[in-house]
Amino acid sequence: MDYGNCATQTTNKLITANENNRKLTIKNPSGKVVRKIKVDGCLIVDSSKRCDYMFEIIDNAASDKICSVIYVELKGRHIQEAYDQLVATIDRFIDDHRGIKKGCHIVASRVPRTGPEVQQLKIEMLRKKQAQLTVSTIQAFVTI
Repeated sequence: MDYGNCATQTTNKLITANENNRKLTIKNPSGKVVRKIKVDGCLIVDSSKRCDYMFEIIDNAASDKICSVIYVELKGRHIQEAYDQLVATIDRFIDDHRGIKKGCHIVASRVPRTGPEVQQLKIEMLRKKQAQLTVSTIQAFVTI
């Protein structure tokens, strides 16, 4: 899919997405090709729910085949709203990312203590969207 000016492609060892003092860093020690897509305000500009960023990890630069995708929402403290935005984005790209390993990250300014609400969202995301949900405070790291 052509994402136009909303995407950049890199093999950097560290790739970041940050907004309002919240940050996700992808550690890429093997130098895989990673496509960073700015979803909110670039790829999707209508009033629908959408996450902030999407990262497509390319299996092999020659084949341009996506092996996994990471959806990211950088949020204040409204975890349920962030969850809804991630689900809406997954649904919007369901055909492009069918059969591909999915991970979702909410990086919030405050996260409720690991209580039943967050645990329930993790279970629901895995069951309904076959995606692993991680909820972090202020900063998160992912190694690919």
